[in-house]
Amino acid sequence: MSTRLTTVEPRTHQWHHMSRFEGVIAMATQPVGPQLRKTGIGVVGDVPWGTHFFMFYETKEDLLDTLVPYFKAGLEAGELCLWAVSDPLTVEDARDALRKAVPEFDRHLAHRSIEIVRGRQFYLSGNHPDLGRVMRTWAEKTDSALARGYAGLRVSGSTAWLERKYWNAFSDYEDEVNKFISSWRMTVLCTYPMAGSTAAEILDVTRTHQFAIARRNGGWEVVETSELKRAKSEIKRLNDELERRVVDRTRQLADVNEEMKREIIERQRAEEALQEAQADLARVRRALDMGELVATIAHEVNQPLTAIVTNGNFCLRRLESATRNLNEVKAAITEIVSDGSRASAVISRIRGLLTKGTLNRTELDINQMIQYATVLLRNELTANRVSLRTELACDLPRVPGDQVQLQQVLINLIINAIEATSRSTHGMREILIRSAKNPDGLLVQVQDSGPGIEAELANRIFEPFFTTKAKGIGMGLSISHSIIESHGGHLRTVPSSTGALFEFTLPADDAGVS
Repeated sequence: MSTRLTTVEPRTHQWHHMSRFEGVIAMATQPVGPQLRKTGIGVVGDVPWGTHFFMFYETKEDLLDTLVPYFKAGLEAGELCLWAVSDPLTVEDARDALRKAVPEFDRHLAHRSIEIVRGRQFYLSGNHPDLGRVMRTWAEKTDSALARGYAGLRVSGSTAWLERKYWNAFSDYEDEVNKFISSWRMTVLCTYPMAGSTAAEILDVTRTHQFAIARRNGGWEVVETSELKRAKSEIKRLNDELERRVVDRTRQLADVNEEMKREIIERQRAEEALQEAQADLARVRRALDMGELVATIAHEVNQPLTAIVTNGNFCLRRLESATRNLNEVKAAITEIVSDGSRASAVISRIRGLLTKGTLNRTELDINQMIQYATVLLRNELTANRVSLRTELACDLPRVPGDQVQLQQVLINLIINAIEATSRSTHGMREILIRSAKNPDGLLVQVQDSGPGIEAELANRIFEPFFTTKAKGIGMGLSISHSIIESHGGHLRTVPSSTGALFEFTLPADDAGVS
């Protein structure tokens, strides 16, 4: 192979431009993951899908020494295999060698898990290369392999049949394969005879493949190409980047641990605040003789205390399981502090009531209060598998009122809705909260998907100590009704075809507020 012919064959016998086969390339393209495939060739090791490499050989033994373990590994890995052989190997040589190396080789052959064909037959149509057909074959074989449940396609083709006048066309073909194979679920090992190859041809082959293997001093070695060197450089860069990220992540984890320690301290302070609030509550209870007032205090303080205990237990479970989801723990601890403050505010308000003090009236955003109440009760919603949906109107007027009292009304209505919805035995468990403008100011509705309120009970639902709950004391709705009335509004039930619907109105200015 010392000279190169420049004779141009008729177009019908030449390798057509690769653009003619862009559709074939697209058809053969498959999403390729990072899986490594065993080559069976010790010096090469594992390679990813889309690997296109070659070897120069001198003898039949060189070919068998590499290709037999190559295809043995492919069959063991569940790949569809295709071996196109040329001189000095025959199809019979290849079959005999694989039969000795691969258990149950004949079964693989019968199932067509491996095909062994003659190279000339595979690459030529008549006496001329039909490389377009070869490209279509790769596409069809890859699609067929995946459709039949194989992991992918493993290929080896010999170029011993290649005549010099077709060399340029074949080099172009190899170059296109090399460009696009990275997105194919294929591995390809091409074999080139060393005898008669010129330096220019060796450079052509090196340029159109990712790397090479060659025998040296009795053993096989990997010959790095510029592309392989670039790949190794990129891998080193990625490894360096990974190490940097590990260092950064370690530093972040140290910061998170410090934050967790601070949160534990805050939880301890919250527990101390809770104990102090409980002591205040005990002193208030000892000062009261009236049963109705005791029931009022118990009902109003029980809701924030229940939320505190729920969130405290949540934190303990998360800390005991060494959770890394510190955002959940932080949110729960924040709610503990908030509920502790709310419990303290309830007690302060009752003390003010006993001393005939005035309540703290401010301009309030009812939508913010609704959103805050839903955040406080999210664990209760989750525990009862109830979903909550809101339809909040924009540009609502602010209302004057006592934030603690109105927040208590919202929480009481939502808790009642959760309890009613959780008793539902059919359909979705859902609560809907709406806000809207109203001729009197604004309107708030809380609707559940529970069993609803019986008509004969609707008129008694706001009476003190009237309850339909097995463990209720019947003060929640009575207190809520009194609070809304004291703010110049109205709380009532509304007939509904789905569940229970409570709504209250509030004036948007000081008119009617006592």
